[in-house]
Amino acid sequence: MILIIIILFLKETVVEAYIVPTTSMEENILKGDFLIGSRYIYGMKVPEKIWIPFSAISIPTFLPEYRFPAFKQVARGDVVVFEYPRDPVYKYVKRCIGIAGDIVKIEDQNVYINGEFVPFPEGGKFIMNNYLSKEVIDPDIFLGRQGNKDQYPEITIPKKGDSFILDENMDWKLVLPLLLYEGNKVQYIFGDNSLTFTNISPRDIERRTGDKNIYKEYFPSTNATLITPWSNRFKKEHIQYLYINGKPINEIEAYTLSQDYFWMMGDNRDNSEDSRFWGFVPKSHILGQPIITWFSINLDNYIPRLNRIGKIPN
Repeated sequence: MILIIIILFLKETVVEAYIVPTTSMEENILKGDFLIGSRYIYGMKVPEKIWIPFSAISIPTFLPEYRFPAFKQVARGDVVVFEYPRDPVYKYVKRCIGIAGDIVKIEDQNVYINGEFVPFPEGGKFIMNNYLSKEVIDPDIFLGRQGNKDQYPEITIPKKGDSFILDENMDWKLVLPLLLYEGNKVQYIFGDNSLTFTNISPRDIERRTGDKNIYKEYFPSTNATLITPWSNRFKKEHIQYLYINGKPINEIEAYTLSQDYFWMMGDNRDNSEDSRFWGFVPKSHILGQPIITWFSINLDNYIPRLNRIGKIPN
């Protein structure tokens, strides 16, 4: 039992094995690649939980929050492993396109950082299919069924120390997730109703709990308990009903960010759910880098791709 605990702890802190389930990083990383990832390159993070492999079951560690010194900082062009912002159970592999403080713009599929064109990753491609789920499409933000993957207006990636005034002029669909990433409790309280914001998608909470009542926040006739920042139930004119850590929003002049954020995208631009759809990745979610492919199999016909063994993602 002790050996199992040690192995699971090492998995959460030093190295971890991943299997790639999608085509979002082709041709650099293929669907069906088995990767070994380093968890210490960007500073080993003391795990809050130890996840049981191939499950949504976790064991709390009760250890203090801490990240060890990094060997390097996340840089533009790095292939990064991180926790999916809308559900940390999932681990994503994407390329860092922009770092904290950068200005991102996408125009006709071309990406610009701080006004400079970003060359397309070697081996990257544009191949359209129906991979993107309907859930990531918010009609208030995105354009059409495939979202705004080809067009994105200029947006500045938040950095540690940035402050913003909390008022009706803010883009709350962007600000609310940031407040939650920073560990704040954000509530929407009006009359006898109290809703608590969560970045975790209702479908993922329901998957973990098996409780279909988790969807009740979408039905006004029920006593909802949870709401997501992108829910259409929250309107701009409702800002006066927001509470942050129990304090009314009108009593908070400004908020200062405590960490940096990043913009991640897949090399297969047409088939990647990435920052274009769910926003910034906080530094707290950064896990490490994939360092080598130790096995690969074609998930369509289950034929091993031995020629990919030993390939280093770049």
